Amino acid sequence: MTYDVVVLIEREMSEGDARRVAALHARHEEAINYHLLVSSHPERGFGGPMALLGTTFADVAGLSGPPGSAPSGTATATLADPDLDMASVIEHSARLLRAASRYPVQVSITHGEVLLALKSLVMRSGGQEVVVVAWPETAASFLCSDWAAKARKLLKVPRVRILEHDN
Repeated sequence: MTYDVVVLIEREMSEGDARRVAALHARHEEAINYHLLVSSHPERGFGGPMALLGTTFADVAGLSGPPGSAPSGTATATLADPDLDMASVIEHSARLLRAASRYPVQVSITHGEVLLALKSLVMRSGGQEVVVVAWPETAASFLCSDWAAKARKLLKVPRVRILEHDN
């Protein structure tokens, strides 16, 4: 029996991101299968990883913002951007999470609306948990709006966790 975790990322995971995701499941008795979800269009919407989810998700989550606006002060210089180097994002993120957790990591890429891709991946993988690695500004917005509870109901998973991106 395995415990399947869907991890949504906006940019390449840092080593710290991978360690913190793996630490969430370090004491888990079952083997873990990680399913990493990356979007080919991370800048749509109000910014941060949930910009990937588009306006439909903003309505569901109770979040809104002008299209194309991004969190201010977000440092991306050392991490690969999916718009510019999708291969690096996939290879580095999967390798770092595999090394930190010592469990398999499957990668999925979506070119469409991320909410649909996330729901589909949770259903397809039998995901029991969703972890979102978000920029600090986005994570704060999610906490203020009770986004995790809304996402848990929408995605029909027992647990949704939000981690601040480590840059």
